[in-house]
Amino acid sequence: MKKLFLLITVLGLFTACSSSPKFKANDVVLADWYQGNWHIGKVTEACKEGGWKITFNDNFYNSSSDKQPVCYTADKLVQNVSPSSSSIKTGDTVLAEWMEDAFYAAKVQKIDGDKYSIKFVSDGWESQLTLDKLRVMPAQAAPVKEAPAKTTVPADTKTK
Repeated sequence: MKKLFLLITVLGLFTACSSSPKFKANDVVLADWYQGNWHIGKVTEACKEGGWKITFNDNFYNSSSDKQPVCYTADKLVQNVSPSSSSIKTGDTVLAEWMEDAFYAAKVQKIDGDKYSIKFVSDGWESQLTLDKLRVMPAQAAPVKEAPAKTTVPADTKTK
């Protein structure tokens, strides 16, 4: 019984390791630079301890105190390629371009032809984007917390 348990454990670890994405030097990626603020960069090398070093397009990188790039794990990286239309569905959480080279988590609200109505998760801002401005959220990324619902005050309410 112990041998069977050991075999199942080893197979599970092998499957988990083999399914994680592999990146290589010069791959263009989106990296979760800081708390869901994803930026475009390039893989510079694999880290000995696991993960990958990234240099961001503006030549700024998230660094440690000794000014060496930190290592980004697979849950903080995604290839910078536009998804296929069949891979994005209403209700999906995606990475949506907010401004050049900066992406944030957003929920797909509606799809109308080549237009994707999205709502940014962090602040509720809504926008309509084309597929080339969306990226698939890494499956192993941490769950995204939605911003609290905004409260509206009726127009006929008077302050005293």
